[in-house]
Amino acid sequence: MRDEKIFRLGSIFLLAGISLISLVFFTPNAAGHPVAGSFFKIATSSAWGKLFNLTAMWCSFKIILLSLGLFLIIECLGTFLAVSSRKQVAWTIYILHILPCLGFLMGGYCLLKALV
Repeated sequence: MRDEKIFRLGSIFLLAGISLISLVFFTPNAAGHPVAGSFFKIATSSAWGKLFNLTAMWCSFKIILLSLGLFLIIECLGTFLAVSSRKQVAWTIYILHILPCLGFLMGGYCLLKALV
C-alpha cells in the first residue's frame, strides 16, 4: 500500500516535470520578437549594462524552468528505482541531480545579468 502511494505521488511529480519541460520547448523565446537561436544562446549573450532585457530575462527563466523540470524527472526516476529495490542504480540516478542544479545556477546568473 505504501509503495502504491509513493508511485502515485511520484507520477504526479513526473507529469509536472514533463509539463515544465514541454512548456520550455514549446513557448517562443520572446513575446512578439522572432529571435534566431536557442534560448541558452540568447540568455548568455545579454550584456551587463542593459537594464531589463526582457528577451534575455524570459530565456533565463526558461533555463530555470528546464532545470526544475529535469530535477523533478530525475527525482521521480530515482524514487521509483529505490522503491523497486534497485538502490545501487537509484543512487547513480540521484547523482544526476548535479546537472539541474548547475542549470539553475546558470539560469539565475543569466537572469541577474539580464536585470542589471
